[in-house]
Amino acid sequence: MCARRRTALSPLSLLLSAVATVFVLAAPLAAQVDRASLGGAVTDPSGAVVPGVRIELLSPATDLRRETVTNAVGIYNFSLLPIGTYNLTVSREGFKSVQIPAVELSVGQPRTIDVRLEVGSIASSVQVTATAEALNRTSAEVGGLVDAEQIKSLPISGRNWASLMLLVPGAINYGDGAQRAIRFSGHSLDDSNFTFDGVDTSGVQEQTQKADTRLNIALDAISEFRVSTGVYTAESGAVARYHGCFNRLR
Repeated sequence: MCARRRTALSPLSLLLSAVATVFVLAAPLAAQVDRASLGGAVTDPSGAVVPGVRIELLSPATDLRRETVTNAVGIYNFSLLPIGTYNLTVSREGFKSVQIPAVELSVGQPRTIDVRLEVGSIASSVQVTATAEALNRTSAEVGGLVDAEQIKSLPISGRNWASLMLLVPGAINYGDGAQRAIRFSGHSLDDSNFTFDGVDTSGVQEQTQKADTRLNIALDAISEFRVSTGVYTAESGAVARYHGCFNRLR
């Protein structure tokens, strides 16, 4: 779901400013944040950037394969990636190829993986383990991911998924922890807009009430979701507008 502060908005916009937003992976709609991105820089042993490096990304589960090359400043980027686990291969003539297996991408995640190449035959390979980032270097967005383990393990009164949004920075409970009782970064309930499967479910009047009746999602149907509460990226909203993003998948 996507929450937004009322401003002049394009009628074609599905994900705009807000306080809490929902997207389900079941419907492949454009402009929704049910995907992830991966990027980084490739350097040589001296730390100099290496352009023209071939980057291959493979999903063992779906056999999805994406390829690109680093640009003039050694940067590569993959956008709109379905969430899941990927194997990353980096190769260029004159350097040993680098293989990074089991790269996890969660919903709405912008992940950065930098690679340092070693001089050698391209036929030789070096296997590297991808480590979790201590800090998101792709954007300054404030928020967090509620993952499958938290959904499964944490006790929730009434099994209302909305209570899990309180785990995210900026979420404030003004009542029973249900959708209509949670606000973000001090904004009112009327600042929230909810989007389900990429479709606005807020209505024109009494936004939160109408959204609440349409977002009674079974807790067992949710695998993970991400809530963004401030400094939003272009994918989830416009600059200088209040909004948040809640992404979920079945």
